[in-house]
Amino acid sequence: MPAITDRQRALIGQETESYAAPYAVNEAMARHWCEMVEDANPIYFDEAYARETWLQGPFAPPAMLYTWGRLPVWPPVQRVIVIDQLALDDCPLRVAVNAVQEYFFPLRYGDTLTITSKLASLSEEKTTRLGTGHFVTVVDTFRNQLDQIVGTHTSTLFAYRPAGADGA
Repeated sequence: MPAITDRQRALIGQETESYAAPYAVNEAMARHWCEMVEDANPIYFDEAYARETWLQGPFAPPAMLYTWGRLPVWPPVQRVIVIDQLALDDCPLRVAVNAVQEYFFPLRYGDTLTITSKLASLSEEKTTRLGTGHFVTVVDTFRNQLDQIVGTHTSTLFAYRPAGADGA
């Protein structure tokens, strides 16, 4: 796919309909996360300690933001995957290049989230050592039950066909 099509270009900036995160922000998943990354910060679970801070109570680790939007592996759940709408069929492989999160409000245990996604950018075809394809940047926006934007997760992927697959 040498050039971006008009249909693909029209998808840039379009936001998906929101979908509900499969689980409320919860202490059990946060504890598991903290165990995994060995984060013993008492602000996440020590009620007395957390009440003494400017946050006035415990909250979930901010780095878990993307985790709350991950759909369960089973049973399968269907939703719109922005990169799939691009129909980059000649670029079957994907590798994550970059991810950046921004946090605006703390996630409290019990919060319920909705997520929207939008295609932020799509590069013209590029050739790297991996192969030839497109850099795709998607922004996921997370809102709480008060419709406040609590954070964003921006990820850039390289969708490509491997070097040598097209004679390159």
